[in-house]
Amino acid sequence: MKRIIIIMTVLGLGLAIALYFELLHLEAYKNAPAGGSGVVEGTQVDITARIPARIDAIEVQEGDVVHKSQVLVKLECTEPMAGLKQAKASVSAAEAAVDAAKAAAKAASVSYSAARKSIEAIDAQLGSLEVTRDTASKEAKRVQSMARAGAMSESRLDTVSSNVKSLNQQIIATTANRQATIKKALAIRVQAEAAIAKIEAAKSQLEIAKSSVTRAQAAVDECSLSAPLNGIVLSRNFEPGEAVMPGSKILTIVDISRVKVTFYLPNAELAAASPGKTASVFADAWPGEKFAGKIIHVAPKAEFTPRNVQTREDRDRLVYGVKVIIPNPEGKLRPGMPVEVRIDGTKGREK
Repeated sequence: MKRIIIIMTVLGLGLAIALYFELLHLEAYKNAPAGGSGVVEGTQVDITARIPARIDAIEVQEGDVVHKSQVLVKLECTEPMAGLKQAKASVSAAEAAVDAAKAAAKAASVSYSAARKSIEAIDAQLGSLEVTRDTASKEAKRVQSMARAGAMSESRLDTVSSNVKSLNQQIIATTANRQATIKKALAIRVQAEAAIAKIEAAKSQLEIAKSSVTRAQAAVDECSLSAPLNGIVLSRNFEPGEAVMPGSKILTIVDISRVKVTFYLPNAELAAASPGKTASVFADAWPGEKFAGKIIHVAPKAEFTPRNVQTREDRDRLVYGVKVIIPNPEGKLRPGMPVEVRIDGTKGREK
């Protein structure tokens, strides 16, 4: 009987102690600042291939610290380099075609100008001949009238008539020459217009060739992959000699110079959080050390409590996600590290 009494007394005492500590826990909960638990996240970037190629070299290992613009991966570049060389050759050929078309157009323009001047000279010569012929015709009529009256010899009449006939023949020949010259000028003009059209066509080909150089150069540039930011190599997924396709993740880099943590606040504590407000972050890996953070975002919409997140009260099913940014120049906070966040300047809930 005594043994039963002793057992019951011990059980009662244990229950009382457990209840006491539970009350202490609830009291501490009520007076604790608003906050929650979360996991550290860094800015993660994948180094991916944009061209199909074989890896020539990977300059870093997992865990290495890298700096922005540092060359991390080198890909074999035989085909892209050949494409670039071919594209540059096409540009040279297109430039030569443009120069040739311009030279042909210039020569045609000079020939056309010369033909126009020849036509002008022929017009002047034809006008002079017509004036001379008209004068000679008047003289022939006068001599013919005098010859009928017996005042002029027949030889003089023959000479004047022959002169008029010769001038008419010269006019006919000059007119024919003028028509031939005009025809030639029109042909030269057609050639000049064709040469100008060739210039535009050659220029279009030149632009196409230059675009090919740009594309080829972009492919060559992708043969050397550099770090887009300062960070740490999180994973190395390929090795030299392996072939990669566009989109293959060769390396993953994470920037931990500034990390973020997302935790969840229940409805009753939402008023404590607002963008710009400071927060204190504590990590089990660094006991006694406090990291200063700042709230950058509070979710505008509530969501149900995630299974992997513990809130302060089990009865609060709706929570709001809160993001905190934390400077991490020494790199003490690492991605995946669990931390506790407390919003500065907040007190426990009212009893």
